[in-house]
Amino acid sequence: MSREPIDLGHEEDDDGFGTDEVTGLTSYTFSDRVKSKMQELGLTGYAERPILSKEHNGIFPDLEAGDYFNGRLPVVVRRLSLDQISALLTLVTRWFAYLTFQKNLIAAERSEASKQKEFVWSHVRKQYKYYRDEKNKISKRTDQQMSDEARCDFRFIKANSRYTELNTLYDAMLDTMEVAKRDMEMVSREVTIVQTKLEAEARASSTGRPWKGGHGAETEDQDRPYPRPRVTRPSR
Repeated sequence: MSREPIDLGHEEDDDGFGTDEVTGLTSYTFSDRVKSKMQELGLTGYAERPILSKEHNGIFPDLEAGDYFNGRLPVVVRRLSLDQISALLTLVTRWFAYLTFQKNLIAAERSEASKQKEFVWSHVRKQYKYYRDEKNKISKRTDQQMSDEARCDFRFIKANSRYTELNTLYDAMLDTMEVAKRDMEMVSREVTIVQTKLEAEARASSTGRPWKGGHGAETEDQDRPYPRPRVTRPSR
């Protein structure tokens, strides 16, 4: 049995709409056009990876101004000043926006690769529909045999490999974005906590009463003892 695909032309394409391999792949090559359209619409504002500036000095022990931000937060965020935490929040927000933009670019390439893989699978599988037997007679393969032959064809292996690579990268980007989102929310909460603490301390200072609340305390009255209730003895 010959494993070489046999091209019977358009014997089964009575409508004449069957396409060749080059035309099919070209039709499903669109990721570059999507990227160009995004640039035309001005959606490339977060295309560049965030870079640390002088206002970030002292936040990251192993990084300095001019270095690329790698998404890793300092070990203890609560030790930072309000200005430092605010600068960190801006940086983490830009990092999340950058990841979102890159994820969208990968999504376009992933969609393109998916369509190309589907086309190559069908196109190659169809070519393995017929084969020449030992008597040089054209015979027909079963559906399972067609699929088995197609999986071993280099054209499908190449298309499937590209899709698998981009799909894995896309999933990794989603996981990274989830971590970045949680970090952004955590830093945002820290900004609110520090602001609330400073405002409470300022109010206490203006009234001359020291603020006794700790980190995240709500009011200064929490530490006050409750007055003892008066006990009335019954008359004899």
